[in-house]
Amino acid sequence: MDEKFLIPDDPISYSKAIWLAIGKKMAEDKKIIVYGLGVDDPKAMYQTLSEFPSMFGSDRCFDTPLSEDSLTGFGIGLAISGFKPIHVHQRTDFLLLCCNQLINMAAKVKYISNGQLSCPFVVRAITGRSWGQGGQHSQSFHSLFSNIPGLRVLTPSTPQDVYNCYLNVFKDKIPSIIIEHRMLYKSQSRIKTLDNVPNITKISSGNDITFCTISHMTLEVQKVCNTLNKSGIFCDHFSLVDNTNLFLDSLFESANKSKKIIFVDHGWLRSSIVHTLALNLREMGYTGKMIILGYADCPCPTSQKLENYFYPTANSILKAACEILNQKISNFDQLPVSEELIQFKGPF
Repeated sequence: MDEKFLIPDDPISYSKAIWLAIGKKMAEDKKIIVYGLGVDDPKAMYQTLSEFPSMFGSDRCFDTPLSEDSLTGFGIGLAISGFKPIHVHQRTDFLLLCCNQLINMAAKVKYISNGQLSCPFVVRAITGRSWGQGGQHSQSFHSLFSNIPGLRVLTPSTPQDVYNCYLNVFKDKIPSIIIEHRMLYKSQSRIKTLDNVPNITKISSGNDITFCTISHMTLEVQKVCNTLNKSGIFCDHFSLVDNTNLFLDSLFESANKSKKIIFVDHGWLRSSIVHTLALNLREMGYTGKMIILGYADCPCPTSQKLENYFYPTANSILKAACEILNQKISNFDQLPVSEELIQFKGPF
């Protein structure tokens, strides 16, 4: 294997993890191609595809015009024909332009062909936030697409999880949407290689309260966990990766132990995946306390000050934790705004 794609012993960033995983698979398998608007520009999609056109050739990593629907059909056709395409979108919002192809074509190919055809097609979609992203460049549609049989939806929130998603995503030969959050690219962790796409990942351990998070909310909740730890309150924290194939035994066991669980979604709450998780836990027999947090029930404001009320924040999550733990919020210091939000200067 090309040594430049070997995993280092030290922690690496989320963006580097994507670069290593996709690079490794492309070096091993010439059927894998990457395409999309801006994939070959100098920023290389947040450095996740840096130097790929020169390493693998412009026929395997190439720029495309603004024609999301037809280019999704192009990728589905490639996948049915034996290729393994990765279609990259700079914002998750743009997937709305591909819905007919994704829902009526990609998700149905195996079913309507009586299992004779497979569609190993991967969609990379990046969710935005801050610097005026507003209502049309900040949406995350994991709950919407996870409702479609035949599509797999993944929301990796750690470098290890995103690495293992891309390392293993083609094994099952099913169309998959991997939703990355713009604010995760600089987060770091060490990488442990898995032989499968992660399902749900345990971030930290404790007996007092259980958290289950999605996407960027994992970083916000981990700040809350660290704060609670200093006061002798220890948290089980799980991050959901696979929004389609739900295996919740570990989450149920934790919630039953702590009798307190908080779900924090990076999306709207009506018809949401976290409500599905909550219902599943109730059906499994969980009877303890429960709080569910997510987007405010409106489009995302463009103004940064208003945006601060739209998303769950470390402070609003800490307030909910105090409520469920019967703690006074005055016992804890105000948590700072996340560094990744402060550093982001836009536009993409």
